[in-house]
Amino acid sequence: MKVAYEAFTNFETMPLWSRTSKAVRVLERQGDTVSLQVTDSRSGTVGTRRLKLTPPGSVESESETRFTRTKMMVEFREVPEGTMITATLEVRVKGGWSRVLTTRGRDEVEPSARQELTAFVNYAEALSAGAPGAAQSPFNSHNQLEAPSS
Repeated sequence: MKVAYEAFTNFETMPLWSRTSKAVRVLERQGDTVSLQVTDSRSGTVGTRRLKLTPPGSVESESETRFTRTKMMVEFREVPEGTMITATLEVRVKGGWSRVLTTRGRDEVEPSARQELTAFVNYAEALSAGAPGAAQSPFNSHNQLEAPSS
């Protein structure tokens, strides 16, 4: 669990495993709160995320774009097989765009979130196995991955 939590909160290495983050820069750390500047790998847009860290059990994040407000909770729990990582994602579409984007967003966001978590699990397992070049060496996941549907 400790390896997974530390890998997830080593934000500068996020582009090594994340499909959506091209670059990440820590803007501020204050107590259990971290502010990040994240460059999206698909659109190139730069946004900020605020995270609340609760070691070693959870990370809460909030971000906002012109069209959406997103909250995510990632929890880490010890289980006999290793570490269970559970993510809850809430995306709210703002204003008049909600009618247009809500259905499309659900169809795109859920699979993307699952892929992102799977990429992280593979990265964390490679780290815990001490694999050289861990970021480039995906391992089969034995951890249980949950990404609930809405």
